[in-house]
Amino acid sequence: MKKTWIAAVISSICLSGNATTFKSLSDDELSKVDGRALLNFTKDMETYKTNSNEVVSFFKLGLDAEMSLNTNIKTLQLGCGGVNGSDGCDIDISNLALSGLPDSYDSKGNGVYNNGRASTSAKITNPFVQFAIKNNDSASQREVVGFRLGAEQILGLLTAGVSNTQNPTDGIQSFSGYMKIAGTTGSTNTAGAKFGTAQDQKISGLLDIALFGNHGFTSDPGSSETKGITVPKLDNIKFDVPGFVVQGTRTKSASAKDIIVTIPVIPLAAGSAEDKSKYSVYTGLDATQFANDQLLVNIEPCVGLGALCLVKTSKFQMGEGSKLTNLNMNVTFDQLLSMVHNIPLTGSGGYLALQQMALKWPGADKADVAQRGWWMSFADPVQLGELNVSGDVDISAVLPQVAQNITKTLTQEEMRIEIDFGNALGALAGTPIVKTLEIDVGQWTQANPSKLTLSNQILKNQDVTSNCFGGLKFC
Repeated sequence: MKKTWIAAVISSICLSGNATTFKSLSDDELSKVDGRALLNFTKDMETYKTNSNEVVSFFKLGLDAEMSLNTNIKTLQLGCGGVNGSDGCDIDISNLALSGLPDSYDSKGNGVYNNGRASTSAKITNPFVQFAIKNNDSASQREVVGFRLGAEQILGLLTAGVSNTQNPTDGIQSFSGYMKIAGTTGSTNTAGAKFGTAQDQKISGLLDIALFGNHGFTSDPGSSETKGITVPKLDNIKFDVPGFVVQGTRTKSASAKDIIVTIPVIPLAAGSAEDKSKYSVYTGLDATQFANDQLLVNIEPCVGLGALCLVKTSKFQMGEGSKLTNLNMNVTFDQLLSMVHNIPLTGSGGYLALQQMALKWPGADKADVAQRGWWMSFADPVQLGELNVSGDVDISAVLPQVAQNITKTLTQEEMRIEIDFGNALGALAGTPIVKTLEIDVGQWTQANPSKLTLSNQILKNQDVTSNCFGGLKFC
């Protein structure tokens, strides 16, 4: 017969005017009937050639159905020890839960379920089991080299772990596989800092001192007179995160690179009336934090008459309206996978596979070559939502680079600082020189942004909603 018995029965039911009446078909009549089986077994047209030029063929047993599933798995450990080493597991995830997608999202980007998460189910379309067989055309050399469990589409929320905290001991402890993360946006607050008190934050510039001509200056971070320049706390700094890939065997962290962050204005003193009307960063800014700011600078050559040096050093303070502008940073964001708790699956396919050799399964991305051992993969990019950092980010690692760019700016002839005779006499008497400076570092940081690495930041949208009835965190 050309058709399966199951297809014939289903087709005859569909063709019959009365679903309760079966019609007997001859072989000739049966050959003209088209039907669709609940189960189907197919050989994929796509093959994979190994490094030794052996051909791997793929055979799939598929279920043509849509399934609903809500499940909690306390511990999922696969490939522990074995071919990839005795010191871990290929996949190690604890407190894993799969449910339906949220009904909505709160202001932080966390899911909201109207009737509780446990009352929802993920939708799995066309699940399948697939086998990889090497040398299928040779009965004597035929060998099964891998199998995978998968589905053409998965619609639901996958979560790992129970609490959105620093360095959690549950969640994704080890991941072997391929997962694309879609590009997104984010925001962060930066912590306040003191600039100019460390040796790698030394700055230089040019001076024009009345009656004494051109001079240079270099700050002295080691002096007790150097109190530093305040870099205030900045709120809601926006950034764009390009798409990236989490890939590898027994991976424990993810890395997003080339996140370009631009800070238009960093106040270095109290703002002028124009600043306050022009820049939102001055709204609510506490100007008293700049009160004790001061740098001691060495004047080169020293100021004097003939061979007599009258002023070798001077105190310097930023005047009202001083600011640093157009600071561009290239940020690398390293995050433990155990701190990524919410993985929404919005209709993409996925699979879990075991293979004894590197394989590219049919339909997978070109870069998604499953490595030896257990391997988990998702077909489409995962949308993590806005990556808004919960705490204040320490940017002190950028300050030495900022110092270099300030020096580049202040050593340009057009940026030479003019010191009038009164200020020069004041410096002789130990009175600080006060100057308003707008230091634009954009010309340097546009092509060569200051580099900053952030590690293991708590993200606001990674709170975990319990997939249990009642008050349990996990069940």
